[in-house]
Amino acid sequence: MLGICRGRRKFLAASLTLLCIPAITWLYLFAGNFEDGKPVSLSPLESQPHSPRYTASSQRERESLEVRVREVEEENRALRRQLSLAQGRAPAPRRGNHSKTYSMEEGTGDSENLRAGIVAGNSSECGQQPAVEKCETIHVAIVCAGYNASRDVVTLVKSVLFHRRNPLHFHLIADSIAEQILATLFQTWMVPAVRVDFYNADELKSEVSWIPNKHYSGIYGLMKLVLTKTLPANLERVIVLDTDITFATDIAELWAVFHKFKGNWSPLFSSYF
Repeated sequence: MLGICRGRRKFLAASLTLLCIPAITWLYLFAGNFEDGKPVSLSPLESQPHSPRYTASSQRERESLEVRVREVEEENRALRRQLSLAQGRAPAPRRGNHSKTYSMEEGTGDSENLRAGIVAGNSSECGQQPAVEKCETIHVAIVCAGYNASRDVVTLVKSVLFHRRNPLHFHLIADSIAEQILATLFQTWMVPAVRVDFYNADELKSEVSWIPNKHYSGIYGLMKLVLTKTLPANLERVIVLDTDITFATDIAELWAVFHKFKGNWSPLFSSYF
């Protein structure tokens, strides 16, 4: 009797095991069909690339991708149109005096090509000004006397030479000490396309010594008043400079202001800084 009961229990356990395995398998497959909220086809025909359902899905994806590509192309074309309109409205860059640096002596570049970008970047953009011909000589007059004045004028002259793109003619009213120092410097530098003329300041003292003066530079500060008598009579234009200034751009931009002058004006004493 005990053996019969044990046999029935084994039979029931085996039967339950055989019934549970298919049920668990079916539940697992059913749950896999709804992965990520979308039903996954278990049919091998539906999973093949050439099946109707697969073709329809890929067609929808391709159409949506083409629509997105067309939208991006339209945006790019709109941006190009806006950019072209903005460039058309922008003012043309001023060429001004940015011609090739001129040197009067053959074989001397005066480092102009290396400085061309620096000079162009430092050029002023304060309105359109007539260009200065590259062969036109710019005349500069400076009053300097004594050791201190000659030291200051060296900084001024170097700043003018660094940015210049035209031949220069310096008219220096100097005493004997300043003339000796400056003449030696110009001979040592050997700068091309530069001419220097000295005028004896001691000979001009009598012209201005009678004027009451408390200027820190003494009587030499009044010698600018007699430049019209000192400089050559055929000199039509000249830029008169103080010794305590420094140029940060080409002096030709200042020289171009002469082209704007109209009517009656003094041909010599035109610009003073």
